[in-house]
Amino acid sequence: MAPPVLPLALCFITFAMSSAVGQSTSDGGGQYGGQHMGRMHGFSRGTPPDPVVLNGPPAPAELAAVAKLPQDKTDQYKGLYDRFMAETKPQRDSLVALRNGSGGSDAEDRQSMQRRRDVFVPLNDELTRRQAAFDDALHQMLDKGQWKSYQQWRDQQRKDAEKTRRERWQHRGSDSVPPA
Repeated sequence: MAPPVLPLALCFITFAMSSAVGQSTSDGGGQYGGQHMGRMHGFSRGTPPDPVVLNGPPAPAELAAVAKLPQDKTDQYKGLYDRFMAETKPQRDSLVALRNGSGGSDAEDRQSMQRRRDVFVPLNDELTRRQAAFDDALHQMLDKGQWKSYQQWRDQQRKDAEKTRRERWQHRGSDSVPPA
């Protein structure tokens, strides 16, 4: 029998929150890919969180195909990728659980949303910083053309996530701007 997801996610959130709050910046925003993000990171009507921050960078075989990596660089990337994904899995799982959470009545929904936002923002900020450090290490490993291919892949991930988000809201029949 698989363990319940919500209690496990709450354990991860508690652990990650203690780490993320201590490392949170005072400017309230995060950086990724040269784009400054607003404070809410997915809980407002602003820009949604970076899908690479939520899902992780491309798997080694995918990056090898995207950036046309030789085998030695693919092996080097695999080590970097495996370590990064293992270190950030609890935080990513917590973010997914927070984004998918729901409440009961309207008052409970507002309170629940605020509690999730209070945890989500610093956790997302921390993962954004860790993704930026990963990208810095990757940038040093790749040549100019390979780095450009990776950046194009990231841009496409963002576009695909935005398209999916908009389609989801269109199917709901909403005429308003979809929340992130």
